[in-house]
Amino acid sequence: MKKLLFTVSALLLAGNSFSQTIMSENFDAATTLPTGWTQLNIDALTPATNVNFMGTNGWIVRPKATGSTDNQAVSTSWYTPAGVSNDWLISPSIPVPAVGTNVVQFDAMAPDANYSDGFKVYISTSPITASSLPTTPVLTVPAAANTYTSYSASLASFAGQNVYVAIQNFSNDMYLLFVDNFKVRTVINNDAILTSATLARYSALSTNNNLVLDVKNDGANAITALTVNWNDGTDHSQTITGLNIAPGASANVTHPTAVSYATVVEKNINITITAVNGAVDATDVTASKKFNTVSQIVDKNVVIEEGTGTWCGWCPRGAVAMEYMYNTYPTRFIGVAVHNGDPMTVTEYDNGANLSGFPGCNVDRAMKDESVSSTLFEGYYNARKDLVVPASISATVSGTGANISVAVSATFKTVFANSNYRLGVVMIEDNVEGTASGYNQTNYYSSTSQNLALNGAGHDWQASPNPVPAAQMSYDHVGRALLGGYDGQASSVPTAITNNQVVNYTFNYTVPATSRKWYMSAIAVLIDNTTGEIINATKVPLSLAGVEEVATIGMEVYPNPASGSVNVKFDATGADYAVAITDLAGRQVAAKTLTNANGAQSVEMPIEGLATGNYLVTVSSNGASFTQNLMVK
Repeated sequence: MKKLLFTVSALLLAGNSFSQTIMSENFDAATTLPTGWTQLNIDALTPATNVNFMGTNGWIVRPKATGSTDNQAVSTSWYTPAGVSNDWLISPSIPVPAVGTNVVQFDAMAPDANYSDGFKVYISTSPITASSLPTTPVLTVPAAANTYTSYSASLASFAGQNVYVAIQNFSNDMYLLFVDNFKVRTVINNDAILTSATLARYSALSTNNNLVLDVKNDGANAITALTVNWNDGTDHSQTITGLNIAPGASANVTHPTAVSYATVVEKNINITITAVNGAVDATDVTASKKFNTVSQIVDKNVVIEEGTGTWCGWCPRGAVAMEYMYNTYPTRFIGVAVHNGDPMTVTEYDNGANLSGFPGCNVDRAMKDESVSSTLFEGYYNARKDLVVPASISATVSGTGANISVAVSATFKTVFANSNYRLGVVMIEDNVEGTASGYNQTNYYSSTSQNLALNGAGHDWQASPNPVPAAQMSYDHVGRALLGGYDGQASSVPTAITNNQVVNYTFNYTVPATSRKWYMSAIAVLIDNTTGEIINATKVPLSLAGVEEVATIGMEVYPNPASGSVNVKFDATGADYAVAITDLAGRQVAAKTLTNANGAQSVEMPIEGLATGNYLVTVSSNGASFTQNLMVK
C-alpha cells in the first residue's frame, strides 16, 4: 500500500542515475478522498439510479471489486436527466524540483467501451476552487481507454514551484471514469517498465510460441534497444535493436527466441529486461509465466456467464445473444444466465460473477465484465474455442426422482508437480416461469421508449410492452445451483498430475420441488483455482439421468438415418414435454419444448450441420423419459 509522500530534497541528476518519486497516491488508505485531496461537483446534476453511489459528490473513492481493499477514484457522467459532467479531482500542493525531467502520471480507464468518459488535466500554481478554475489543460483525452492505461504530462514549465494537479471529467451522458496510481516523479534517462508478458499457457509439442513483452518507456530518452533474457533453467538472452519507443509510450516487443519443447514438460519462465539502450535497468523489469506442453490437443468448450435481471431493461439483448449462440454453435458453446436482483437470483453465483453492469458477462471467467450482444458473444467464442487446454472433461448423470448424481471426469494431457485445479458443477434450467411481478421483464427495446429492433428468445422486443408481463415470459439457461461452490470443489483434483491421468469426482444434487427436472442440465467445469479461469466444460441434460422410461408414449423418430431435419412423433397426455437431441458425450445439440401438449404430436428438429454419427433423441415429461437412437448422415 502506497502512502502520500512528499520529498523536498534537491535532486542531482547525472547520466542514468535514479528515479525519484515526489508524491504518490493509490487511494487505498481510506474509503474517502485522502487528506489534502478535494473534489468539486460543479455540474450539480443527479446521478442515474445505477450510479447513485456517487451521492452529491463529483469524485469518490470506491473499491475495484466487492470486498477488495484495492481502491480507485471514481466519477460519473450518467445523469437523470442527461447532462454534461463538470467534476474535478484536485491534488494537494506538490513541490516540483528545480532540476531534472519531472512529470505527473496516473492510470485511468472508462469501463464501458460503448460509453467512454473523457477527461482533461490542469496544472495550477494556486489553489483550485469553484471560483478559480484553470482554463488551459495540459492534457485532453476525449475518451479514456477501456482498460487501465497510463497517462502523463510534463511539469517542465513548473520547475521549482508548488503545483496543484486537477483531473476534470467533462463527458456528456457516458458512464464512469476511474483513476488510480497517481504520482509526480523525476524520470531518469533510460528506464523501462515490463508492464506484462504474453505467452501461451499451454502448447502442443514442438510448437514455436512467441514471448511478447509489453514495455513502457518510463525514461526521458527514446528506447532504441533492449536486452531481454528468459530463463527456464537456461538463459536465453538477446539484445533487441531497431526499436523506437518514445518517452511515456508503450510497445509490444517479441523475444527472438521462441519457447518450444519436444516433450511433455512443465516450466516456469522467468523474464528480465537487463539493459535499456545499453544501460543497466534494475527496477520494474521482471516477470514470470507458467508454461506446459500437452501430449494431445482436445476440444475446448467456451462458457459465457451472462449477468441479467428482470429489472434490467437492456437485458433482453443477452437472452437474444444466448439463443443465437446455442443455435449457431450447439456443441461447443455453453451459456448460463446469472440472475441479479430478481426471484431467480442465486446469491452465491451473483456474488461470484461480480459483474459491475447489466447485461454483462464473464467469458470462461478469463475475460471479465465484458459487454453483451450476439456479435460480441460470437467474437468471444471464436477467440477462445481453439485455445490449447490441459484436459478434456466429461460427465454422466444418474439417479431417480429428485436425487441426481453427476459423475465428472477430467483427463489430463500434461504434467503438474503442484497444480491448483478444481472440479465443479453448475446446474441450469430452461423454461423457468413465474406469476409474481418479479418475473415481469423490463424492456427498454419497447417501441414505447426506444426505436431499436431486437428479435429472438421468443419475442419481438420492439413490439412487446415494457415491462413484458410474467405470463408471457419464459427464462432459459437460468443458473440454479453451484455444486462445489463458485470456485469449485476443494481437493477434487490432486496437486500432482501425470500425463493421461484421469481424475474423477461425483457431485450429488436434489432437484427442488419448484424446478422441473426434464428442463435442467448439469454443466461440469474444470477450474484453475489460481486464476479462477474455467479451463474446460461440458453440458449434460438431466433427461439422461437414467430415470424410468415410459414405453406407452408411442415414440417414433423418422427418417432414420436423417439429414437436415428429423421428426419426433409421440403421444402426449396434457403435460409439458422436452424434446432433446444429444451426442454420445451427453452434449445437447438441439432442443424444443411443448407446454400443455395433448394427443398426437409431431415435432420437427433441425439437425443440419451436425457431424455424421450416432445421437440420442429423448422425450421427457414429469420426471420420466423415453430415448431412441438416431443416425445422422
